[in-house]
Amino acid sequence: MLSDSSKLWVFQSDKIISPSNQKLLINEIPPFLNDWSSHGAEIKSSFEIRYDLFLIVSVDEEINSASGCSIDKLTNFIIHLSNEIGVDFFNRLNIAYKADSEKINLQSLSDFKTLISEGKINEESIVFNNLIKTKKDYIEHWEVQLKNSWHKTLLT
Repeated sequence: MLSDSSKLWVFQSDKIISPSNQKLLINEIPPFLNDWSSHGAEIKSSFEIRYDLFLIVSVDEEINSASGCSIDKLTNFIIHLSNEIGVDFFNRLNIAYKADSEKINLQSLSDFKTLISEGKINEESIVFNNLIKTKKDYIEHWEVQLKNSWHKTLLT
């Protein structure tokens, strides 16, 4: 189990990841993580797919830190996976949220702002704060009310 201080990256897809593509990710990611290193030192890492939309990768930095080069390798690998399964894990202009239900919605930033102005999304709506940096933040601050995230700047 990774420590609460583990470094974490959230890659949000631009669309739902199909079951067949999830299977492909589940088959391809472990070999990469098993071989992933930082300056020749093994990196203890893990991943998960959440809500058919998010790919989350974490590194236990209490053992070895991820260097700039190793983070570049991860980024290039995620780009490769994006191309392979036909999704975009790097479009930061999409907002994932829960409005009135547990169903996760995905909107462009401009459409999200429109939904706020129409009152369909409010400060109580749950949003996904993909800017989190640690496992502890992931547990405590990933799914938060809009008023408690960076998204609150969109309310004005």
